[in-house]
Amino acid sequence: MKNLIIALIIAFALNTKALANDVVNYGSFGNVAIYKPTGTPKAFVLFISGDGGWNQGVVDIAKNIANQGAMVAGVNILSYYRNTKKLNVKCYYPASDFENLSLEIQKRYHFPNYFKPILVGYSSGATLVYGALAQAPANTFKGAVVMGFCPDIKLDKTLCNGTALTTKVLKPGKSFYLNPSEKLTAPFIVLQGLKDLDCPFADAIKYGKEVNAEQLIGLPKVGHGFSVTKNWLPQFSTAYTKIQNTPTYAERKTIENKGNQPKNFQTYQTDLPLTIIHSDTKESLPLAFMISGDGGWTSFDQELGEQFSKNGIPVIGLDAQSYFWNAKTPQKSALDISNAINHYMKQWNKKSFILVGYSFGASVIPFIANNFPDELKEKIKGVYSLSPDETADFEIHLLDMISVHSIEKYNVIAEISRIKSLNPVCFFGNEESETVRKKFEAAESKVIVLPGNHHFDNGFGAIVENVLRVYNSIK
Repeated sequence: MKNLIIALIIAFALNTKALANDVVNYGSFGNVAIYKPTGTPKAFVLFISGDGGWNQGVVDIAKNIANQGAMVAGVNILSYYRNTKKLNVKCYYPASDFENLSLEIQKRYHFPNYFKPILVGYSSGATLVYGALAQAPANTFKGAVVMGFCPDIKLDKTLCNGTALTTKVLKPGKSFYLNPSEKLTAPFIVLQGLKDLDCPFADAIKYGKEVNAEQLIGLPKVGHGFSVTKNWLPQFSTAYTKIQNTPTYAERKTIENKGNQPKNFQTYQTDLPLTIIHSDTKESLPLAFMISGDGGWTSFDQELGEQFSKNGIPVIGLDAQSYFWNAKTPQKSALDISNAINHYMKQWNKKSFILVGYSFGASVIPFIANNFPDELKEKIKGVYSLSPDETADFEIHLLDMISVHSIEKYNVIAEISRIKSLNPVCFFGNEESETVRKKFEAAESKVIVLPGNHHFDNGFGAIVENVLRVYNSIK
């Protein structure tokens, strides 16, 4: 009896330890293993297994990553590939899948702030991680650490190009080579065993140099497997910390701005996720307050902001993904934003401003403008919505997280009609849905159609040119 009790206690302890790791079932990923750190997570990691699936080897790696203070979501690459192959698509876009998984899990676990995910991949997972990182717009991922990396991927269809990826066929319908790209939008670190026979060290290091990898780390006592923790964990910890400490675009702009701002310039002290883009002073031109799409301050927003700057308009950029991670109201948003605008109008000696929003941001700015104090409304020289939707939401959601009655919807077309005196203008790409555009036109909203899709084919010059044309007509 005594032995039975001891056995039950041991079994219960082991089971309790196992239960500390949750499982989330999501989309093409199937079951995703969740590993929690001690205390509040300081980061979020998506860890992609090798083609051995979610076995004990990757479980041990995931637990060691969690010990670094991150919540880890463990993806079984076999399940992911099996499910994605069922999709009727021309190519695969894991960057979007990974971002959506990150949003889903962080929302589900009630993260108070959104962490840009760090990607970690082992073996075939390392290859997939590189592909996703190369596809992704800037500021989608914090960075990537890969272990046992080879550049060939075994899939029936290739990966979509996205931002910086190109591929070539190795075996039609079976495998593809991911070409090295010098345009990665986040740091990429390679940990490679010197004894690796599957993915030779020399080949991986050569590839890493071609993609301007942030760091190339050789592991003297490691082959293709990472079973002996002491032989790789110290180096991984160094790489992980380096990714964590990489300054964001907003932080880099703050450093860059220090030598360019007017004398006695003071940065607005706030918790708002703002990016400040300086421009040479042209007092006749306004400043722009710009709200990003729901992906945050990514490549599109960065490049559009820089284009405004080149044309003499300094930019205050709000990261919508971060700011609207938790629900806001139009009134709260208007108060937060008006305080920032007032501060920077004084710092830059501006008499007017324009309000610009893209996608998610395009849909919320009419409500924000309408809730500004009257004295601030008098200084608005246009509300420019780039690809707005018919309805707005003041919280970041995934479509499959929304039920019919779960959120309040705001009628964008009706709100634009209420702010006619603030000169609202809606921009659409000629490849976007005509149905949505015609609803705005039917309500007599001012509409400008530009070439391209939802991203206007990255025609930033044309966007700014048209904004300035409208601005000059109303000032």
